Amino acid sequence: MEGMIIAMALFIGVPCLILGAFILKFLAKKIGKIENANFKNSLLVELAAGVLMVVILAPIGLEELMELGMIGSILAYIVSLTFTYTLMGKFIWKTTYMQSFKANIVWIILLSIIISAVASKFV
Repeated sequence: MEGMIIAMALFIGVPCLILGAFILKFLAKKIGKIENANFKNSLLVELAAGVLMVVILAPIGLEELMELGMIGSILAYIVSLTFTYTLMGKFIWKTTYMQSFKANIVWIILLSIIISAVASKFV
């Protein structure tokens, strides 16, 4: 079982993370007008935001989050995504909150749609 989890992380998680970093770099350059955005710091934004999401949501727990209902839990996830990506983008790209928000909002919407689609399959 553990081997399967590790294999899935390597063959699904890592390519998605790399693809996400390329997308985030493009969005940061074009929409956020962040000059120093590159692949490395966009990947770091991805990783740091993911770690911060775990730190925020782990103490809450899945059961408590699901008590909000499907819509409530998705909204809580979107708020958490917005907070973490904007905060990490601001500090890693060394930019303003608004530039970081503009660079990340398209990515946050895309991730929210994917999470909503996946969550709707389990209801």
